[in-house]
Amino acid sequence: MLKKYQQQTLAIELLNLHAKVKIVHQATGIPVKLLRQTYRQLHGRSPSRGSIKFSTRGLTGSHRKYKDVTIFAVCFQVATTKSTESQIQTLITAFNAYKKSYPLGQLEFSDAWVVAQDIKDKRVQLSKCPQCRSWVLLKAREDLADRCSVCKIHL
Repeated sequence: MLKKYQQQTLAIELLNLHAKVKIVHQATGIPVKLLRQTYRQLHGRSPSRGSIKFSTRGLTGSHRKYKDVTIFAVCFQVATTKSTESQIQTLITAFNAYKKSYPLGQLEFSDAWVVAQDIKDKRVQLSKCPQCRSWVLLKAREDLADRCSVCKIHL
């Protein structure tokens, strides 16, 4: 009984963050139909349709989006090193820290989930620029070589 309550609480928390129903289903095992109904009850509209991005590279098309993803990646890395919680709870903590530290950030929770998966699977990685020490997200852009956004040196 307690496990079911925890799943439902997690589902509501994720839906409040506007997570894609597919992600909430994966995290909780709650049926998609019920999650869609709950989303409508919470937000007064149907959940957004469309697929989840497949990689961080699909999220970093512009310089602004690249910065958003990098800021979230830093929050996720910090949350991961400090957390003993489940992976999804760590992601929620990191996303909330991202939104609090950068209220104008345009990254959505579902996008943050993709970035977290890529970091966990080592498809992208955070590094510090050797010259200016700012954070750089490596292997995150298709169109550009890895370089620092601040001092512009190639890494």
